[in-house]
Parts: sequence; C-alpha cells; structure tokens
Amino acid sequence: MRNKLGGFCLLTALVITSLAAPLYAGNAKAFKRTVVAPRYEVSKEVTMEGTIQSVVKKPTPGSMLGTHLMVSTSKGTIDAHIGFFVTRGSHAYSPAVGESVKVVGVMTTINHKEIFLTRTIETGSRTVQVRTKTGFLIVPGVKGRMVKTSTTGGAR
Repeated sequence: MRNKLGGFCLLTALVITSLAAPLYAGNAKAFKRTVVAPRYEVSKEVTMEGTIQSVVKKPTPGSMLGTHLMVSTSKGTIDAHIGFFVTRGSHAYSPAVGESVKVVGVMTTINHKEIFLTRTIETGSRTVQVRTKTGFLIVPGVKGRMVKTSTTGGAR
C-alpha cells in the first residue's frame, strides 16, 4: 500500500509540474536590442579628405568598439571607425594627430550617432585597408589560416 501511495504522489507531482510550465511560457519579456549591426552599402561609399584631430582608442559607451579617428574635413568633423585590428600586429597603422588622410567609406547612424565606417585610409606614403568591399573588418592572418586549413585536410 505504501509503495502505491508513494508512486501515486510522485505521478501527481510530475503531472502538476508538466502542466504548470506552459502557464509561464508567455510571461518572458521581449529582448530589446540596443545596438543595431551596421550595414555597409557600397553604393553610398564616399571619399573624404581631412586632418586627424584625435585618435580615440576607448570610445564612449554606446559607440562602436575599436579605434576611432576624429577627422576634420571641409564638411565638419567626422568620427571614422577603423576597428581594433588596423592598429595592432606587425604591420600596424599608427595614426598621428595632424596627419593628412583620405578616408573612403560609408556614413551611417548607430545609436543616434553619425559614424563613418572606414574601408580604406590613405596617407602620403601608405594605403591601409580596414574593411572588405562588403564592409567586414579585415582580421590579419585569417586568410593564411584558411588556406593552411584547406591544404591540410580541414578539421578532424
């Protein structure tokens, strides 16, 4: 009798918990996205010439992560995002305040701020590619690792 009563209580508890779960399914708050991924539209690409006013390595909260160049142009100051990878590694670009640059990219709005997504930076002696033609940041060494992986047969 005791085994039957214990089994009945266990079965009743299991039924109650399985029926209670769907009751709370609709109560979750909707996820609100605060940062929208930038879209790089090649058709809106422009070239701007100016002078670097400042180099910001730690942007304000709510801004895109990575290095930003504040470039003074004939149309005003622009916030040119160049990401993390350009300023690191063996062939790092070291922007200098007062340096004349020509930046190619797309102006976009992120979190109510105008940001210039830089594709290339041209200085007097060097052209630095920051993004691909579709707007993805270039990560140094990735192409070499992909080639190496494909020639060795891939992951096992």
